[in-house]
Amino acid sequence: DSISEYPEIPGVLSQMSKVGEETGKLAGMLVALSTLNPHPESVPINALVAVEGTPMEDEKPVAIWEMVRMVATTRIVMPETQVRLSAGRTQMSREGQALCFFAGANSIFAGDKLLTTPNPDVNEDMELFKALGLTPQKPFVKKAQPETVDAGDSRYPSLGEKPAWSRPGHSIERNEAAKQKAKAKPVQES
Repeated sequence: DSISEYPEIPGVLSQMSKVGEETGKLAGMLVALSTLNPHPESVPINALVAVEGTPMEDEKPVAIWEMVRMVATTRIVMPETQVRLSAGRTQMSREGQALCFFAGANSIFAGDKLLTTPNPDVNEDMELFKALGLTPQKPFVKKAQPETVDAGDSRYPSLGEKPAWSRPGHSIERNEAAKQKAKAKPVQES
């Protein structure tokens, strides 16, 4: 099957469409994930964070309704998978996040930041869970994790030194400043 043969499902994984994918192809990716046996342990749902100084800095914020549709669709097609509400939560209201949790998100990434963008404060997350009547679970309680292997014990040869990735002039502080600037702008719902 070709991904292009799958019907377009409005809102499904459309947040990634900001990086050049078409909604129909993203729906196809969701279909492909749902055909894996077993289903993935988790599927992160990300909203593009338009970071100043990047090619996508002028992209419009993702409408919360698209996030809710994406979460709900993922939950329907993969009922046992952890649906992780991930990047973009700092731009979502508490009510928007609540809708995503009630639509089927049952996991988050916690910590100060994701790869290069800030993440909500863990204490704020706990307050939200308490207000929603949600009980946080410990990481990986539902499924056993695969055994890890130290690099020296791997049966695969080393591919050489991992190249350093850098973005000159880029820092988490710059992302924090852009986040505050974005919060000051009114969000337009579509």
